[in-house]
Amino acid sequence: MAEAITTGRVQPIRAFVAHWAAVVEIERHPATAQAYHRANSLANHAATVAECREHAVVVAELYRAAYAAVTE
Repeated sequence: MAEAITTGRVQPIRAFVAHWAAVVEIERHPATAQAYHRANSLANHAATVAECREHAVVVAELYRAAYAAVTE
């Protein structure tokens, strides 16, 4: 909000709303939410960079699909 006020643009607000719409879209589907949270947790507690990357890719794919669903 502060950035929107400072710059006089609404794009920061649109980005914020789009992000939270994607999060809500993920949470609307229990299986997707479970997979998203599990992959996020595994990425955060991975023993190796490769393992972290593997789980982070899952998180990113789920987020991108949700983002596309709410912004198209």
